[in-house]
Amino acid sequence: MSQFEFVQVTVAIILGLGVTEILRNLGEQIRHRHVLNICPEQIMASALLLCVTLIYLWSFWSNEAVTWTIVLFAVQAASAISLALAAQLIRIDCASEQTPAEQYYSNSVATYIAWASAPGFAMLFILLSRTDLESVDYVRLMIIPLLLTLGFVHKPLLHRSVILFLLVTVVFGGLNQFSLD
Repeated sequence: MSQFEFVQVTVAIILGLGVTEILRNLGEQIRHRHVLNICPEQIMASALLLCVTLIYLWSFWSNEAVTWTIVLFAVQAASAISLALAAQLIRIDCASEQTPAEQYYSNSVATYIAWASAPGFAMLFILLSRTDLESVDYVRLMIIPLLLTLGFVHKPLLHRSVILFLLVTVVFGGLNQFSLD
């Protein structure tokens, strides 16, 4: 097993745990839809986090030519861990006394800080691996302040609008990476 394959499997396992948590929570909410009021912000944010995680996993192939060190491995693992942690924090507990909206907004600061650290670690990886700086995706770099803003905004309309903007940006920006060339 090469170093790249080892790192890829490790990152895939960590991200897989995050994807599992997102899907498990969405399934739990669907099962309890007659008892709970669904929080649209949480559903949209979970869908966005799912898309980001899957695109991150796919885009990892671009790191095949990197000469791996323990520091680069740690930065990649930290990025994956921050996405998996965000998936844990965005979760709605169906047995809680709080409403889903109250749960979502009470955890939003920690969720979006964890989530925003993933692209931060990705930028650190690019700098440490001495990858060509022209490959830096400045659109994704600008997503960091938007994610941090989401943690502190508690106005549903603004919150939904920003999440919808990010969803469209990430999905259409990520579709460029799905070519098999």
